[in-house]
Amino acid sequence: MAQIRVGIIGSGGIFRGLHIPYYEMTKRAKIVAVADINENSAKEIAHRFGAEAYYTDYRQLLDRKDIDAVDVCVHPKPHRDIAVYAAQAGKHILVEKPMCKTVAEADEMISAADKAKVMLQIAYMMPFNPNFKKLKELLSDGTLGDVSMAYCNQVGWFGPGHPWLFIRDESGGMLVEQAIHNFDVWLWLYGPVASIYANTSHIPLGGTYPEKSKAVENNAVMIMNFKNGGVGMFIKSWAAEVGHGGEGVVCTKGSASFGEGGLRWKTHDMKEVQTFTAPVPDDDTYRTLSPEARERGYWGYASKGASIEHWLKCIAGEEKPTTSGRVGRAGIEIAEAAYRSSKTGAPVSFPL
Repeated sequence: MAQIRVGIIGSGGIFRGLHIPYYEMTKRAKIVAVADINENSAKEIAHRFGAEAYYTDYRQLLDRKDIDAVDVCVHPKPHRDIAVYAAQAGKHILVEKPMCKTVAEADEMISAADKAKVMLQIAYMMPFNPNFKKLKELLSDGTLGDVSMAYCNQVGWFGPGHPWLFIRDESGGMLVEQAIHNFDVWLWLYGPVASIYANTSHIPLGGTYPEKSKAVENNAVMIMNFKNGGVGMFIKSWAAEVGHGGEGVVCTKGSASFGEGGLRWKTHDMKEVQTFTAPVPDDDTYRTLSPEARERGYWGYASKGASIEHWLKCIAGEEKPTTSGRVGRAGIEIAEAAYRSSKTGAPVSFPL
């Protein structure tokens, strides 16, 4: 198996937290160069992986002829520009979530990749998590019946200390930057959305939040009607001093609640609730982590790693993309529809 030569663009938190464990383990890829606006960060990661070079300008990395593919781990604002430049340079592209800030940007990224005949994929991880795959199985084989109501409640506090997250032009918004994981997994589990009615709002919290006109929303309520039937209710807040959370689905034959900790479900003809939690495998995967971190968060690391490996296998022609740019665009379309609905006070139908 020939190694795929990868360039890393963005060597900060998400790369260090969830991508490094995979690259430390895999034999499928070799990191050739690293780019980051923080030169010390780029240099450190390059040296860690024995990479040949590091840059503060990603275009210098993309101009190299010895790079096959790039893993983009920067904040959302530059995703479009990096992906288009990378496609024009003939590189396959993996983009961290979210794909970009708007549907228009997504379309440009997809068009550039299609024209260059390169792989454009998004590093969505939840569909690779065995707990979510088990729920997908229960829905697909009819165990739970048809979806009647899906719900997700993510009400909590996100202190205003991040340098870019709360600026709309940098992150795209709370729904784009964080809720996008949930939109992706809902589309995968329940199918496409027919219409959305939403309301978003902003509570001034100081810190790194800019003035209201430039700040992201920090509260959102959404009602989604799925094309296959059923309704979804999604609630999210970063401004709640006292939080509450939970996610699940109510179907015609039973119901389930789920999350990273596992899955619980019961059908009407079952006497007891069934549970499923994927065990941590006793193998040689992710052994560069501390034993405590591996035991505590194995499926977080492994699911992200699986999304990267899927991209590499698609490049090698071993698999067909399930996290393509068009899949990424679908989640961005949900967020954009929610913003439009909140602005007009009316439901928004798909496609936009």
